[in-house]
Amino acid sequence: LMHKLADIRGGVSVNVTELGGDFLPEGAVLSAPIDGICHVVKIAKLTEEAGSSDTTIKVAKGHNLLVGDVVMADEGGKAYPITKIDKTNSAYDAVTVSTTLGVTITKDGFIIQAKAESSTTTSELKYVPLAISGTGKPIVQGQNFDTDAWVMAVTKGNPLPDCVKKHLTGIINY
Repeated sequence: LMHKLADIRGGVSVNVTELGGDFLPEGAVLSAPIDGICHVVKIAKLTEEAGSSDTTIKVAKGHNLLVGDVVMADEGGKAYPITKIDKTNSAYDAVTVSTTLGVTITKDGFIIQAKAESSTTTSELKYVPLAISGTGKPIVQGQNFDTDAWVMAVTKGNPLPDCVKKHLTGIINY
């Protein structure tokens, strides 16, 4: 975050039971609260192009995806569950999807968590984005945590796909 302009007073509680990894990075996208708890809109940035017939996608370290999460390349496309995440390479994680997403995703493109599996063109975001976290925090499984949530801010290089960015109207990302 380059500039923090307006936050949700008192911060928000974040559900960590659905998060992979051990850290929530600064700039992570947070959903509108559901029963008082926010959820992370999971996004992973590709480290190299994934072809339209590929089922293994190389993504940058630091994502919060889990095996079983359903992912898509963009809203309105196909979405399939993750069957395996190989974290053995130090440069990237290899995310294997049960079936090809059917589109080429460029290097520095994204896979995003979807609401449900879709073999047609009906995929949509699992959670509606509301804010971004202003502070990176370690994740401790078994307990939710509180963090600051910014609805108006300026970021630089934050991984925000268009289908997420359209909901974050107060976030300027350059």
